[in-house]
Amino acid sequence: MAISPIQLQIKELEEKSKTLDKIISVAKTSGGRISPDGKNLIYILRSANVPKSDIAKILDVTPSALTKYD
Repeated sequence: MAISPIQLQIKELEEKSKTLDKIISVAKTSGGRISPDGKNLIYILRSANVPKSDIAKILDVTPSALTKYD
């Protein structure tokens, strides 16, 4: 049975979602605070000129929560 293009896209999105969940689990503590690894991630992303708003979306925090890591 052939897999449709939509099924392939769904599978790809599920894999990306799992990766993002793993990143968040490392970047934030169980209490929702930014972990030391999260601070490093923020630094790396900011060095790569990723906007604060995008980083905040990835980490599920407000952009103002990232201000202290600049």
